[in-house]
Amino acid sequence: MPIFLGYFVWGLILAAPLAWLTWRFDLLRWLPRWTAPRPRRSVRLPPQLDALVIRGKRRIGGGDQS
Repeated sequence: MPIFLGYFVWGLILAAPLAWLTWRFDLLRWLPRWTAPRPRRSVRLPPQLDALVIRGKRRIGGGDQS
């Protein structure tokens, strides 16, 4: 366990300045686009559910109330 904690602490000590430098100098712009997250496709609802769901929230009185 002490070995793990030692490596963990050294990892934080090294990672924090590297992350700050990457953010400060915008170094991610030099990486290829495949590292960026893919845009998510919108969910296609069946026609009978289009009227029930607006922006992920159900309308009051719409659908089955339990």
